[in-house]
Amino acid sequence: MIAGAGSAVSPNEVLARCEAWIALDAEIDRLGLRWSDLETILVRERRWERMTPDERVALSPTQEMDAIDAQLKPLFERREEWLEALPAVPARDLQGVIAKLEVALKVMVHQQGDGYALFKATMDELRTARCPRCASLICGA
Repeated sequence: MIAGAGSAVSPNEVLARCEAWIALDAEIDRLGLRWSDLETILVRERRWERMTPDERVALSPTQEMDAIDAQLKPLFERREEWLEALPAVPARDLQGVIAKLEVALKVMVHQQGDGYALFKATMDELRTARCPRCASLICGA
């Protein structure tokens, strides 16, 4: 689990935890897209909307959909736990701050509420910002 604010945290710790969260989020997205693909196949080829619940259960794609549902539940819970704990992991440098902002952006991508467009544009600018003295990338990415 993610360490509390009082713990000794290496500069790479926040990067590792943000990367792990983003990888977990990508796996959830991948499974969700597969589930959606299976649903689309069923709707197109099997007239899913006209089938009884018993007929739906008998189809093999629904077995894979059920397996995906079973995989997703603990992944959603883990992603939420990690997200709730991440603010307590201090970023010790600009790269750590950027990593935390990348996680925040991924959350906002799903919600796209107020401030999303501004936050996304600011992240894009931060990724390409240059030092006024030496013109090197500030974030080093």
